[in-house]
Amino acid sequence: MPTFRRALGGLLLAGGMLAASLTPATAAAAQTSGDVGILSAPVGARCGAYLTGEAWGADLRYYHCGDTRIFIEIDNISGPNQYTCVDPWEDKYIAERQTADNAWYIGLC
Repeated sequence: MPTFRRALGGLLLAGGMLAASLTPATAAAAQTSGDVGILSAPVGARCGAYLTGEAWGADLRYYHCGDTRIFIEIDNISGPNQYTCVDPWEDKYIAERQTADNAWYIGLC
């Protein structure tokens, strides 16, 4: 079974392959693996970590497209990574872009 990790712009497999490049059979496995794949995201929504803009003052947010409460790891630019829970369908503020540059799903809360 492949390992999944969220990244800016979508879901990554452990080998760094974007989930959008999966075969239909593998994509179906991603959707039923307990994580939400990009194929099940609501229309117009990007699941996972995203920046609110291109400027240095943009915010890092995490939109959880799922019915479970999840645990995410936040990649701080300096200092140790942080961890927090995200509620079902929550669009959560994580940090300013100067503080953190990515966040990803690591399990259930």
